[in-house]
Amino acid sequence: MKQLSLMQKLVCMGLLIIPFGLNGLETKLSGEFWGRWLSEIAKRKDSNGNYEDKLVNNYFSLERGYLGLETKFIDQVKGRFTVDVFTTDKTYEYQTYSLEDSTLISSSKSGSIDGVGLKIKYAYVDFGGLIPIKDLSLTAGMQKVYFGSIYDWNYTLVSKAPSDEHKVVNSADLGITVNGYLPSGYGEYAFGIYNGEGYKKVGTNLKDNTDFAYLGNLRITPITGLTVGGSYMYNTVGRDKDLNGEVTNPSYEKQQLMDIYTCLAYGPVNLISECIIKKVDYPNLSDSNNTKEYTARGISIFPILNLKDFVKYDLQLVGGYDIWDESDRIETDKARNKVIASTIGVNYNFMPDETYTPVMQLQLNYIDKNYDEDKSHSDYANGRRDSSQIILQLKWKFANIL
Repeated sequence: MKQLSLMQKLVCMGLLIIPFGLNGLETKLSGEFWGRWLSEIAKRKDSNGNYEDKLVNNYFSLERGYLGLETKFIDQVKGRFTVDVFTTDKTYEYQTYSLEDSTLISSSKSGSIDGVGLKIKYAYVDFGGLIPIKDLSLTAGMQKVYFGSIYDWNYTLVSKAPSDEHKVVNSADLGITVNGYLPSGYGEYAFGIYNGEGYKKVGTNLKDNTDFAYLGNLRITPITGLTVGGSYMYNTVGRDKDLNGEVTNPSYEKQQLMDIYTCLAYGPVNLISECIIKKVDYPNLSDSNNTKEYTARGISIFPILNLKDFVKYDLQLVGGYDIWDESDRIETDKARNKVIASTIGVNYNFMPDETYTPVMQLQLNYIDKNYDEDKSHSDYANGRRDSSQIILQLKWKFANIL
């Protein structure tokens, strides 16, 4: 089938957006765009098998471009539609398998012919008052995944939230959730059912939707400035058996994903910490197989110092220390790794709007990654041993009521 050009995709997107916003009581058009310069040096193996520092990346990009509409149909019913536009030359491969014996039927590739990628990030309706419980709403569609810090991660650092960065969960997915607030402002909660495969997979690339992902999330604010919480998700990867129930899939996974989150805000200081545990079981393998199960763990700490009250500019000093250990995998698994990432940076917020909210942010981050050679596969991260990045990023946003 012929691939649509970028212009055709944008026209189709416009046809979807126009009726979305015409019938609402109030409709807001918003956008956010990230222009980025990235330079990276990494240790790469030369022809003699020795590792040397090489400049592996040095480029400008439109890393992300959100464009969306939010509309209020009635006081308690709202909708949101957001697309993600970004620069890319990536090619995606789509494969179709037989449901009877899991054999490959067809394979096709598609990619960006214009140097631009386009994805739907959010498309949901939020129903308040549908369930007779105070401050409770039901959300249906492509929406946030309420796990750990991923759903409220505001990119004070350039990097993704830890559970997104380490591919524990996706930042958005198709599903149904109920969300609410605890009385007297003591916290919030969310329970959801998702596809479990994120917002980038559709159609034949899904796992036939025989197993959903189940999620629970709780945040408690016992005292002003302190938030603690936890998340739990049960998910599967792949299909257990074919439709006849005769052929089992040895790659079928059962996953238990857990997250413990804390945030301390005191004066100009914010300190966020997060602990992630990912337990994976391969139930279709024999007990004697040492790949039957493994556990991955991570811990992240992010300090933020706001300098606005001390200097005449709206500046933030930011940092991060992140450990991800997935070395319990067998040695031949290319995903096996243990990495430590350290980040230091500064943010400058400027160009305030009529509400005195800055609409531009300039970010400078230095990120250093070190892989444990004994606990990482030789081909992990494209054979790199250690790497360092300098990222300079300008973010700008807008929001207008139509």
